[in-house]
Amino acid sequence: MEKYFRVGQFNLKLEDKVMISSFELNLRQSTCLLGESGSGKSLLLKKLVSDSSLYNTNGTVRFYFGESKKVENWKNTFHYSQLSFPYQKFLDSFLTDSFAMGNKLAIALKLLDHPDYFFCEQLHLSDHDFSLFLHFLKEQNIILFYVTNQIEECVFFSYLIVLKNNQIAIEGKMDLVLKEEKLMKLLGFSLPFYVNLSKQLGYYGLISKIYLNKEDLEVALWQLK
Repeated sequence: MEKYFRVGQFNLKLEDKVMISSFELNLRQSTCLLGESGSGKSLLLKKLVSDSSLYNTNGTVRFYFGESKKVENWKNTFHYSQLSFPYQKFLDSFLTDSFAMGNKLAIALKLLDHPDYFFCEQLHLSDHDFSLFLHFLKEQNIILFYVTNQIEECVFFSYLIVLKNNQIAIEGKMDLVLKEEKLMKLLGFSLPFYVNLSKQLGYYGLISKIYLNKEDLEVALWQLK
């Protein structure tokens, strides 16, 4: 049976102030929710955590909200030898002596029971760690709903929802949404650097598509030689 997670026509008020209006979600793939600070993104997640009647799903759901775990011997924490090889491989790369180690340990613990859906807000991971995290979720068929106010993080996802004025202003495939440059600027977001650079190079006929990261753009430019 195909798993599903749906939210229908959700409204959220805080002290008589409308924070979210007519929010709908049909979570078929890992998705990024982008909104300015104060747009109600975090409140939306916290409401979903506290009231499961707001959504319909036939899968397991886990939430992460900035917890941190003390790091000593993380392999003892996980009973490392009993884990599957893919999980061991992920932990060996993800849990290294680097920035935000305690946060990464907490994230990994949330994934230990392999949920169908994983919800979290801004993780403040490096690009390398964020890529590892998303790659592991994709391998394990775990669908991520990620909330942020940083447009640079959106390029890691294939689907984007943008909040503005308490409701969904635009949503769709990432590259198509980012092509709506004028609309994105009206919504208060500048395009990520490599997306904007791709557009500028496209104006001069040097490339024919938008690239979301440095590595893919560099490959495209090398092929011009």
